[in-house]
Amino acid sequence: MHKGDQIGQEYVFGKKGFPMDVSTWKQHGDYPRHTHDFSEIAIILQGTGTMEVDDQTFRFHAGDVFVLHGNRPHAYVDTHDLTLINITYLPQLVALDRFDSGVLPGYQALFVIEPTLRQKKPYERHLTLNADQMIKIKSLTDTMEKELHEKRAGYQLMAVGHFMVLISQISRFYTESEAPDAQKLLQLANVLSFLEQHYMEEIGMDELIRIAHMSRRSFYRAFSEVTLQTPRTYLLNLRVMKAVELLETTKKSITEIAFDCGFQDSNYFSRQFKKVMNTTPSEFQKRFNWMK
Repeated sequence: MHKGDQIGQEYVFGKKGFPMDVSTWKQHGDYPRHTHDFSEIAIILQGTGTMEVDDQTFRFHAGDVFVLHGNRPHAYVDTHDLTLINITYLPQLVALDRFDSGVLPGYQALFVIEPTLRQKKPYERHLTLNADQMIKIKSLTDTMEKELHEKRAGYQLMAVGHFMVLISQISRFYTESEAPDAQKLLQLANVLSFLEQHYMEEIGMDELIRIAHMSRRSFYRAFSEVTLQTPRTYLLNLRVMKAVELLETTKKSITEIAFDCGFQDSNYFSRQFKKVMNTTPSEFQKRFNWMK
């Protein structure tokens, strides 16, 4: 597979520039295969075309929204009268996983599940906005684009603030979608959302299967395909990462954090934490406090 040209951050954001950009491209023609190490949200305002991602292709048209993460070779081909909004950003800039984005099934579907599935097989599903939704989204992106290009005092804060609203809004639009393909994808997204909200509780696999509305076999296959983990391993890793957040942001004891994150035994918590993070919770806490 030919990866094409590598587009660097400096080319998009400028030398030592703010790592977020919003640009509206009119009469966007075909664009050859390329990669970049930042994330991209594409919102199609008008026209049609085909997106090539890795070895897969899918058609798009006005209203479609899709997300690409990291070094995924992709190209725009067979474009016709294409106008789009391109939002590029470094995920670490906004650290969405530190907020409650994960509780939105639409966020899980658009930003987690769809990009993963496109790596594995032909997958054409993506969010399609209606006219009213597009007006709301374009109002946000217009403000972001203006702020980022004019660079008035406070533009970074304004851009990030509107970006957060944008992510929340399109995630809600996805969650509310009644399209059959969206509903199918949201079955698994609802499970990931449930885990984000209830990771600190005792969770049985039967409960997750009920939420997914799938057979046991289909659920385990679909979950592993999207997360590359079993449900139990995913939950364990999620609990550890929540513990990392508490170790970084609170002065709670290791035992308190263990129980807050769903571990019933602090020794078991320490063992699992070390497996994931290659250090113990106490060592992590000491190192983080020293770095502050």
